[in-house]
Amino acid sequence: MKNKALLIISVFTFLCLITIQVNGQYFETPKKKEPIKDKLFFGGGIGLQFGQVTLIEVAPIVGYKVTPRFQPGIGLTYSFYNDNSYNYPINYSTYGGSVFARFFLFEGLFAHAEAEALNIKVYYTATETKRQWIENYLVGGGYFQKFGERSGMYLLVLWNLNQTELTPYANPVIRIGFSF
Repeated sequence: MKNKALLIISVFTFLCLITIQVNGQYFETPKKKEPIKDKLFFGGGIGLQFGQVTLIEVAPIVGYKVTPRFQPGIGLTYSFYNDNSYNYPINYSTYGGSVFARFFLFEGLFAHAEAEALNIKVYYTATETKRQWIENYLVGGGYFQKFGERSGMYLLVLWNLNQTELTPYANPVIRIGFSF
């Protein structure tokens, strides 16, 4: 009787150990939550032109990688424009901001949508000007070429859906920038 009880306890213990090992293979180790700083990206573009027409533009952006494919963000824009080709010089500054979203369709290729508000100087006559806010809604696509793990260059081709005579650029809008 003792041998029979010892055999049953030994078999029961052996089966429990096998079951624990097998079940242990199905438990996933919890993934470490990625810090926010690793999901943020920074970048933007700089434009320079000198001569009869001078243009200086700075457009920084900051975005957040919600998922590897979906990346919303915000941007600022400041540009200085000076044109000496007329009888009187035309010069003004434009400033504003934007919100954007990128959705990566394939490796490097993404769709882009953006809402932008710009404060521009409107010339009514050579001496009469007024500042005015205009809105631009841009859609299009782009390509992101990685340089390393977290940096690269992007090329955007956008179409302004509500272009007016006050819009400071013509369709299509082409942008080249960097992201870090």
